[in-house]
Amino acid sequence: MKAYDLLAYLLEHTQPGSIVVVTTPNNIPIMLDKEDEFSVLAYVCKNEDVKKLRETFDKSTIHRAVLGLLSQLSDYLQTQIDELNIANSASFPGCIEKRTSRQREVKSEKPKPKKEDIKFLIEQMRTLPEEFDILPLLSRDGKLISLVMQNLSLTALDKIVKSLSHVKGDAITPINPDLQTLNYVLSTIKFDLQKGNPLSSLDDFTFFTAMFVDQGDIGEGEFMGKKIPKRSGKFFTSNSKGGLKPIPLEFLDYSKNKKNGLYVGYFVHDGQQFVRLGGFDLLDYHEQGKFTINAYLLSSFLAAQRDFSIEYSAFDKLVSNFVNSVISKGIGAKYVKEVFELENLLYDIQLVKNVTKESINIVDPISFWYYKSKGQDPLLCTECELKDKVELWNKITKGWFREFLL
Repeated sequence: MKAYDLLAYLLEHTQPGSIVVVTTPNNIPIMLDKEDEFSVLAYVCKNEDVKKLRETFDKSTIHRAVLGLLSQLSDYLQTQIDELNIANSASFPGCIEKRTSRQREVKSEKPKPKKEDIKFLIEQMRTLPEEFDILPLLSRDGKLISLVMQNLSLTALDKIVKSLSHVKGDAITPINPDLQTLNYVLSTIKFDLQKGNPLSSLDDFTFFTAMFVDQGDIGEGEFMGKKIPKRSGKFFTSNSKGGLKPIPLEFLDYSKNKKNGLYVGYFVHDGQQFVRLGGFDLLDYHEQGKFTINAYLLSSFLAAQRDFSIEYSAFDKLVSNFVNSVISKGIGAKYVKEVFELENLLYDIQLVKNVTKESINIVDPISFWYYKSKGQDPLLCTECELKDKVELWNKITKGWFREFLL
């Protein structure tokens, strides 16, 4: 997207202490470190060298900081920077490792408490169970990149199938799960603007779901050698406090969306751009009872969960922000009353175990898929064969998603 628009948004809305990686059209990574409310450091990786650039600003001079940063970047890279794209920071370890080592040299006198190695936990999570279900996403070089429903991770298979399937050894059998069950699970898979998603990633690809207001065609792009229409959308970020902020993003999409419609998209991010693989009209699904607005909001908000619960007041704030910012004026206005009837509607959301004044206790998506795919009522999997995956999901997601695409 336009470099100025993206940098202006990130400088204004990114939380202090946050790190976001963006890339130029020729794939040069730039790591933005929001040191505090009014200063930003940019680390540019070029030819295995790291250049540090700084800009300070206040509320009235953000535009100057953006222009100044773009000027510094253009001078250093010796090319005009007109476009930038959000990237998955996991794709640029060289930049992050150099910055981390320098920080440790300065702050080595303050050792941090030892924590479980997140990379080790992710490796454990990615191991496949004896039997598993796959959702095919795309094929590349004769391999089928799929989402494994039992660990919410991506895997590459040699066999190509076109529909949800059960894998047991060399046998792959088509399955036909309930569409609502599938959407409950997929809606929990989010994209952190700072870190991508540690689980649903494979090589450069990251799979996730996000809600957006379609804002129409803006041209054409290319993905895996194919020309695809490019669209503009107003997406929304949230956090554990229930905040909601709009963010403009461009994406590739074959769908014939209605302009100003409210959609949920199944996306992949390839390190530089967003590509929509499918999805649904959220207002149509709500109207038909296929998947309600509240069900989508709560499923998405599981990214902010802590030990299988989310803060009631934070989710209540998210619902209020969503109504006021997204549907109260124009699209979906007739659903405002239904969405606001939060207390009663929560008990209709199948991920909810119970509700108190302080918290909403939930069933995680792995447990949910395990029991629902067997035709059983969803429970928290504490004794089933996927109990280790459930516990790993809790450890990995807890504290990971600081600001994510809703």
